[in-house]
Amino acid sequence: MPTLLNVIRALLGLQSIFIGFSIIFLIPEIIGNSPDYPAYPLFDQIAYYANIALRIILTLAPPLLTIMYISGPSYKMTITFMCVTLFFTIVFIPNALVLLNLFMLLTLLLHKPSKMYLKQEGPSRDYSQKDLQL
Repeated sequence: MPTLLNVIRALLGLQSIFIGFSIIFLIPEIIGNSPDYPAYPLFDQIAYYANIALRIILTLAPPLLTIMYISGPSYKMTITFMCVTLFFTIVFIPNALVLLNLFMLLTLLLHKPSKMYLKQEGPSRDYSQKDLQL
């Protein structure tokens, strides 16, 4: 596996850990500071918590799926989930992670050894060490 793919995998893993810990610390705040729900109908309460759960899933699932598809070489699925990761990062977490995800997507699209590895255009032993270097 090319070095840049390992770097991307590690960065996505760190991003997932960061988001996971943020969510763990955020959930007690959401529950503790939620409005007085006896005044609201049950459907509104369910919708509120379902919205939070959906945001958590949409923020955490794409980076994990991208890591999974990088590990098992699949170019189209890796690019698809990296684009979805970038989109949901822009929507839900507008900070430095957007630039990091943009860098990772551009690397996947433009780095030739990474493309060769993910597309499996030839056996991995046919790649020279020079091709797999930065």
